[in-house]
Amino acid sequence: MNLLRALAASFSYFSILPIPHADEPPRDDAIGFLPIVGVVIGGLAGFGAYGIWLLTQNGIAATITAWVLSIALSGAIHVDGFLDCCDGLFAMASPQRRLEIMRDPHHGTYAFVGMVMLSALWLYALAQIPPMMMPVVLAITGYLGRAGGLIVAQTFVREGREEKVTVSRVATVITGGVIAGIIGAFGRARPMDVLVAALLAVPVSLVFGLFASRRLGGVVNGDCYGATIVVTEVVLLLTYPALVQLR
Repeated sequence: MNLLRALAASFSYFSILPIPHADEPPRDDAIGFLPIVGVVIGGLAGFGAYGIWLLTQNGIAATITAWVLSIALSGAIHVDGFLDCCDGLFAMASPQRRLEIMRDPHHGTYAFVGMVMLSALWLYALAQIPPMMMPVVLAITGYLGRAGGLIVAQTFVREGREEKVTVSRVATVITGGVIAGIIGAFGRARPMDVLVAALLAVPVSLVFGLFASRRLGGVVNGDCYGATIVVTEVVLLLTYPALVQLR
């Protein structure tokens, strides 16, 4: 029951899906289920995009649908972390002042510019993916992006905590099973492609985590996790054409 409660809490906090649960920040065990949330959100966004393509035969419409749903289904919580990081990490200020800037709910110029640049890359990457492959690709990148956030959570010290966040091993096992099931059901993504993407997600998340940690005086926070998820996911989407060309 505790695992199910943690899973429900993770969906409740990290998505807008109608999962009933107490409206409170998730504990560490709930955060451990974040990759499963990524699989579901990515799959739903991909199916939505593919559905729009079937109705309209319009690739641009499918691309925009995938982009909008990827953000909207998560409640934009990870994008908000990315925007806060843009304002805080690039500010010419002390580490403590950067943390204060990131806690401010208002967004500034760095956030605006960062979102424009991110959106351009995100939309370009999605436009390179065949609509019929979007459910699989977005589910996998949704999983790996959030796994990258957990890597940062375990590797770097979180602000206000003496110990690093512990990720549930059970959540990792379950998520791996979900990913394997998706790949098997569709049969369109090669295991080697998934392995290469997973190997790429690790250094991308670690590099971003290291950058954030140094800018914030040796700590990271929840905004850094969200930014890591978004950055890792977009980078992985950008590599999709390269993986196809290697076949």
